[in-house]
Amino acid sequence: MRDYPYLVASLPALALGSPAPFSPQDFLFHCQGALAAEDLAEIAAVLGGRAADGHSAAAQEWAAVEAQVRNAAAKVRGARLGVEAKPFLKPHRGYRVWLDKEVADALAKPNPLQAEMALDAVRWKAADDIAQQDARGLGAVVAFAAKLTLVARWAQMDDAAGRAKLDGLVEDLEKGAADSGAVSFK
Repeated sequence: MRDYPYLVASLPALALGSPAPFSPQDFLFHCQGALAAEDLAEIAAVLGGRAADGHSAAAQEWAAVEAQVRNAAAKVRGARLGVEAKPFLKPHRGYRVWLDKEVADALAKPNPLQAEMALDAVRWKAADDIAQQDARGLGAVVAFAAKLTLVARWAQMDDAAGRAKLDGLVEDLEKGAADSGAVSFK
């Protein structure tokens, strides 16, 4: 296990809901030369949403967190809809007892935006746990990368982008309905 104390010490503080100091791609670029090649590949996997492809304990742990969050959400949503969640659950390494409760609490929020923010707060807390296990090494860098993806995701959300996405979805639905002959919008 390699230590990267200079890199870890130079990482800026991140806060969920605040602007990212740089993009995930810029972070990966800046890690070149500071990380060993195989560790750089781990960071690329985490930043690309492919932590399960990583070989380090930290990347695998992040992948397990993501799987457990998704599984817990599927169970809560399935219970609400009367649908068995088991076919949708993905296997993962380890189990964080506190995580299922916090996911259920997050999904009990009064609106979808608050629920999503609360789910990402659960992920954030798990990333903090990963960083604490290897505070000067790859674990801390993986945790930072995971947090940076969360911050970057929230930074991309704004009313104009949301409206454009909604308009595109409605247009696709209308086109599909018109193409099938179900309805005409003319």
